[in-house]
Amino acid sequence: MMLHLIQYSFSMPAQNRSPFIVLPLFKKVSLGMALILSFASVEVYAQAASAQQQAAKEKVKESTWLSDPALTKFVQKMVESRYMPYKVLGQKDGKDVLTYKAYFRPFPADMERFYSYWGMTAAWYIARKDSMAQEGYEEIWHQSYRDAANTELHQAVWQKTSTANPDLPRLGSNYADEEHEQNILVAMLWRGEFKKLDVTLGSGFAQNHAGRLKSNTLYARFATLSRLDKDFGKQFDSWVKSSQLGYAHLARGMFLQEQAWEARGGKFAAETSKAQFAGFHKLSAQARIDFNKANEKIMACAMCAGELIGNNKALSMQADDANLLKAAIKQDPSLYSPAYAYLGTLLPQWGGSFEQIEAFIINIGKATGDQVLVEQLKSRLCYYRGNAIYKGDPEGARVWFEKGLNSQPYQLLVNELALMYAKKNNHQQSIILLEKSLANGNEWDIYTLEALAQSYFALGMQVKGDKLIAKRDEAVRRFKNGE
Repeated sequence: MMLHLIQYSFSMPAQNRSPFIVLPLFKKVSLGMALILSFASVEVYAQAASAQQQAAKEKVKESTWLSDPALTKFVQKMVESRYMPYKVLGQKDGKDVLTYKAYFRPFPADMERFYSYWGMTAAWYIARKDSMAQEGYEEIWHQSYRDAANTELHQAVWQKTSTANPDLPRLGSNYADEEHEQNILVAMLWRGEFKKLDVTLGSGFAQNHAGRLKSNTLYARFATLSRLDKDFGKQFDSWVKSSQLGYAHLARGMFLQEQAWEARGGKFAAETSKAQFAGFHKLSAQARIDFNKANEKIMACAMCAGELIGNNKALSMQADDANLLKAAIKQDPSLYSPAYAYLGTLLPQWGGSFEQIEAFIINIGKATGDQVLVEQLKSRLCYYRGNAIYKGDPEGARVWFEKGLNSQPYQLLVNELALMYAKKNNHQQSIILLEKSLANGNEWDIYTLEALAQSYFALGMQVKGDKLIAKRDEAVRRFKNGE
């Protein structure tokens, strides 16, 4: 038996602002994350009275008893209609089929933001409760129950009003929702919860097709799985054996391709051994089988096309790259990974040239009309140009890296340039660069947190450095615990 539970984060603007403006303090908005949990019965232990008291004064709407996919769509529709879910009930009928009912109330006039979470473990609930209190949120509803495995799980809603005290101390970091999305996938894989993985990733694709989840965000979830340690190999194999869907093949293919590049190493061909090449080609060939399987099973899979372009480069089978890129753009022009992969095939060390890359960037801009993608590709080109001359001309490389600091800088370029500044004891410049990187959505990148902390320490800014180290440690712990 499975219970489909949903977590929502919604930002409510201050009065007299457009309903779609999010205040700078609350840039992260996540709508529609799905958690899948085994369930036997719901046992309510405690519920704050404030939710019931307030609901009695307002117009309350409720759903009928629905299946989990139907409830998912209904809740999303209600939130878009400015109704917040404050309670979800579950039940088993006589045929052991789970159905659900949700209760909603209009967004309070003074609400600035709310979070609603389902299926938290006791430890995660306590951590979230403490974090929310420090951020000035009030818990307006809470219940706990036990699943089929007798695990205590919690559901809660937190709300922040526009009159909340802005001087409330912020003692801890507010963990990023998307980071949590990625970490729970890793935890599911390690624990062998393959059905949960399939349903959760399937939900992600459904949200993407409905326009509620960005393609590049969905790709990042698969990319997180691809970068795992080789010890996860057996888990990927078990997942593929247990699943009839294409998500396991896509994830394992990406994992195997990453392992292939690790086996080859990053040196030039003349410095790479035959054994390294043998491992590289073997793993890449195995990845190819998975990519083709995924492409068969997942409808209109632009992500699969992008991965096949990268795989073609590894196996020197690039004749079909142009067709794959064309198909990927047609299937999903908002997904960037196919363009990134194709750019990689045009590098000089793979038989291309920087002039070919420049022409490609112009053409991709015309084909997609996506200026953000164009800026990303230009920044990558500057990184590759700088990297090509770095050994013989580090100052020339620095000039290229700085030229790549456009509105959408490539993260490896940012990291390399920050390191160059730090080596020259120009820590203030490094801080400016890395702080901007954190502010632009990279707030949980471990390398950035570590590098920025070291620059703070070098300038005697111990307190700021310590806070970043604490946040780095939290990111590692959350990843390790699948939170």
